[in-house]
Amino acid sequence: MRLLLTLALLAAPALARPPSLVPADAPELAAPGPLPVGTREARFTAAPGRDLGITLFYPAAKQGPATSYPHKFDNPPEGIPPELVFEAIAAADVAAAPGKRPTILLSHGLGRWSTAMSGMAENLASKGYLVASIDHNDRGAMNPGTRVQAFATSVVRRSEDQRAALDWLKSGKNPLLAQVDPANIAIIGYSMGGFGTLATAGAGHARSGAVMSLVPAAQMEPALEPAKPAAGVRAVVLIAPWGGAAATRSFTPAGLAGLKLPSLWIMGDQDDVAGADGIRWLHDNAVSSDRRLLVFANARHNLGGNPPPASAPDTHRLRDAIDEPVWRKDMADAIIFRTLTAFLDLTLKGDATRAAYLDAGPDGALKGFQPRWQLGLTASHTLPR
Repeated sequence: MRLLLTLALLAAPALARPPSLVPADAPELAAPGPLPVGTREARFTAAPGRDLGITLFYPAAKQGPATSYPHKFDNPPEGIPPELVFEAIAAADVAAAPGKRPTILLSHGLGRWSTAMSGMAENLASKGYLVASIDHNDRGAMNPGTRVQAFATSVVRRSEDQRAALDWLKSGKNPLLAQVDPANIAIIGYSMGGFGTLATAGAGHARSGAVMSLVPAAQMEPALEPAKPAAGVRAVVLIAPWGGAAATRSFTPAGLAGLKLPSLWIMGDQDDVAGADGIRWLHDNAVSSDRRLLVFANARHNLGGNPPPASAPDTHRLRDAIDEPVWRKDMADAIIFRTLTAFLDLTLKGDATRAAYLDAGPDGALKGFQPRWQLGLTASHTLPR
């Protein structure tokens, strides 16, 4: 049944495929795994009086009918449709397969939402991971009139939301508690999600700087330097993390040295939102972490998240918000799925053979790519001091 569903979806027009599937020229490890996927919605308390949504993606006991993921925008600017709908391979509310799973927390960027990275989440769930994606409630970020307020709120709350979500995942309020491995968790943070992930994993935010000096310390004390890493987190993935650019630097070298977990960093060398130089500064100063860095040549900031769905209007504004100007988004996503699979299998499942897919050979080549097909990618591995 699973094979028939996958073949049917692959036969659909390329742009209509669920973003968890990958093109024929994708590298090894990129394609979905053999497990059927389920999904369900829940809510958790992020702070007193403030509840947030969270979407769960998990290995299912059996294949069910595929769902879809609609998202409505509040007062979107011209060129952004009032609703986006991403196709899925997951079935809604089906029973989970038994057994504890390595657990992944997803934290999106400013203006995104819990299913904006559904492709990544479904792809990983099909490979045996339980994935929980926070809805940080950034609805005001697409509206020019409320964008600054949404940004300020995200600075204060990203790490708080992540820590609360981790606590909820390990609690009896989680309907999939039996599938959570509370001592075997990774966090994947994109952009502002990466900003929060650094603090949640031990690299506390600075108490000074152009942005952080405007925030009363009492509002985000647990996330400030020196921060205590959240229990059970064993690895982190930072996709285009915000907070390292000189004009908005929100960390210090001493604070970044508090990150002692293995980390995977993914960035575009033309990122003009988080700033390519800022991302490299964050990476280079996280000296206590075993760091792997994957760089997409000529990519900007939109490496995290799904491409525009086929059902959406093809506008410049929408592409500017969630697409890439140079890279085929389906291929960039496939490369990221492949790299995440290798890194998470290595760090959470203990599969040492996956290191060969992460560490380039003497000629810079990475395992699993077709000949001549690694163009535009560079990978490095830096051991902790």
